[in-house]
Formats: sequence, C-alpha cells, structure tokens
Amino acid sequence: MCVAGSLSGWLIPAFEPIAMIPTGTRLTAFHSDTVRGAAGAAVLQRVVDQVEAGVLHPHVDRLFSLDDVAEAHRYLEDDQATGKVVLVP
Repeated sequence: MCVAGSLSGWLIPAFEPIAMIPTGTRLTAFHSDTVRGAAGAAVLQRVVDQVEAGVLHPHVDRLFSLDDVAEAHRYLEDDQATGKVVLVP
C-alpha cells in the first residue's frame, strides 16, 4: 500500500497514480528537456518526416476544426478519445 507518492518532486499523500489509472487507458509521454531549441526542431522534423514516409503511424481518434476547440476539450474531458485528438486550423 502506498502511503505517499511523488510527482515531479512534490510529495502527495495517498497518491497511487498507477492504481488510479482506469483499465484500458493508454499512456504516452514526451520529455523535451534534452531537446531544446534547434535540437528540438530537428527531432520534431524527424518525426514529421517519418509520419509522412509511413514509418510512424499515429493513432488519430478524431479531427476538430479550431472553431470547435470547446467541443474537442469536452471530448477529451469525457474520456471519449481512444487516440490523438487533432485541431485543424
């Protein structure tokens, strides 16, 4: 039993994030502290290039127009998304 958990150095009593994640939830993460400035741009461009080449296949759940950002936010808050939600300008 976890008495306290840590989140980025903050001690949070009775915090058990793994136990609190609903079944079937998929987590993704991106940590950008090591790729800043021009290095970050190069990494992002490499990802874009790999998606365009068909090497990476992101799971896009739904597209929303930028005008529908409030609806997109509700969609995410209601845990309806099963993949990435994309806003299109």
